[in-house]
Amino acid sequence: MKYAKTLIIGGVSALSLAATAHLHADDTLRIGVIGPTTGVFSFFGEQQRMGVELAAEELAERLEALNIEVDFYDSQGDAETTVDRLRAMESRDDVDLVIGPVLGGTGLAGLEWAKGSGMPTVISYSAPEDITMRDRAENVVRAGWTGAQPMFAFGEYVAEELGHQRIVMVGQDYAFPYNQLGGFLKGFCAAGGESVERIWHPTGTSDYSSILATLPDGDALLYNGAGSDGLAFFQQYHDFGIDAQMPLLGGSNFYAVGDLPEMGEQAIGGLSALQYAEGLETDNFVAFRDAFWDMHGDDVMPLAPAEHGYVAFMMAVNAFESANGGDRDAVIAALRDTEMPDAPRGPFHLDDYGNPVQNIYINEVQEVDGRLVNVPIKTYEDVSQFGPFEAEAYLAGEPDSRDFPPGNCADPYYD
Repeated sequence: MKYAKTLIIGGVSALSLAATAHLHADDTLRIGVIGPTTGVFSFFGEQQRMGVELAAEELAERLEALNIEVDFYDSQGDAETTVDRLRAMESRDDVDLVIGPVLGGTGLAGLEWAKGSGMPTVISYSAPEDITMRDRAENVVRAGWTGAQPMFAFGEYVAEELGHQRIVMVGQDYAFPYNQLGGFLKGFCAAGGESVERIWHPTGTSDYSSILATLPDGDALLYNGAGSDGLAFFQQYHDFGIDAQMPLLGGSNFYAVGDLPEMGEQAIGGLSALQYAEGLETDNFVAFRDAFWDMHGDDVMPLAPAEHGYVAFMMAVNAFESANGGDRDAVIAALRDTEMPDAPRGPFHLDDYGNPVQNIYINEVQEVDGRLVNVPIKTYEDVSQFGPFEAEAYLAGEPDSRDFPPGNCADPYYD
C-alpha cells in the first residue's frame, strides 16, 4: 500500500452527472484530505491530519485489501485555494472521496464546488449548519457538528442547572458566533431563561475597556468567540474584577486547550459545551488518546479536529468496504447509513440530513495530571443539529444572524 502526504477538501452539495460507477483502471481508491497546514489556521489542519494518520495506521490491513491511497492537500485556510485544490483532486488526481475541510468559509466554498461534482464528501470539522441543512446535498455528510448544536444543551444547562435568567453576551461579529448564540438562545429560552443582551465586536479586537466599563447587569456573561480575541477578553474581564460580579461562560471554543496555559488557574471552573472533551475517561476515548500520543507525542493533546478527522476517515473506509469498491451511489448510500457506536467522543449516528446525532458535553476546566483540560460534568445524549426542534419547523425559520433569534425569551418566536 502506498501512503502519500499531500492534502484535500470537503464541502459538497448536490449530486450530479458523476454519480455512476467510478473505479480506476488500476482499481486504486483515492481519498483526498484537505485542511490548512500552513497559515494562521494551520493548527486545525494539522490536528485533522494527525487524526487521519492515526486512523490510517490502525486500518492499514483494510487499506491494503481495498487498495486505498491517501493524499493530503493544503487549503491554506483560503476559500479560493480550497476550490483550486478540489478541482485538482477531481480532474488531475482521480480522487474518489474527499475528507475536510476544517474552517467555516472553506467548507462553504467546498460546498459550492461540490454541487457540480457529485464527489462523496465527509465534512470533518467545518460547522456552518446549512452544509447539512438548507443547502444540503445527498453526496455530503458530516463527521462533526454545527455551531448551534452544542449550544442548545448549554443554553438549557445555564437556565435549568445554573438558574441564570439574564445573560450578557459579548461576541465576535461573524457567522459562527451568530450560530452559536442562536443555539444557546433556543435552548436557554425553552428552558425558562428570560433574556440575552448582545454586544458584538469586530474580530481582531484587543482592547475591551469601553465594553467592560459599560456592561449591563446580568446573572452571567457569555463570551462567544475564541482565539486571541478571547484571550484578551478573558484577561481584561478579570483585570476589571467583573468575574466577581458575573461568572464567565464560554462559547464552544473559548476554553480551548491551546489557550488554557495562557489563561492559567483563573480558567479553572470555566464552563462551555462541545461534542468532545479532552477529559473524557471512557475506554474508547482513552484508547484513542493513548494511541494518538504514541504516534504524535504526548505533548500534543488530541482535540476535536483530530478526532473528527480520525472518525471521518473511518467513515470513508467503512463506506468503500460496504460498497465493495468505488461506485459513487453505493459509497454515498453507505456514508449516509453511518453509525459509529465506538467513536472516541461517544456514539453517534447520522440523521436524515447527514449530520451526527451525538452526545454534547457540558465541560468544566479542571487540572488533570498537571494539564488544564475540559472535563465533562454532564452529558446530553442524542442531540441533533436541530436541538429540541423538529427538522421541518427549524428549517422553516430564518437562519441565525446578527439579530436573530430574538434576545427576549418572551418574544412570540419562542411560543
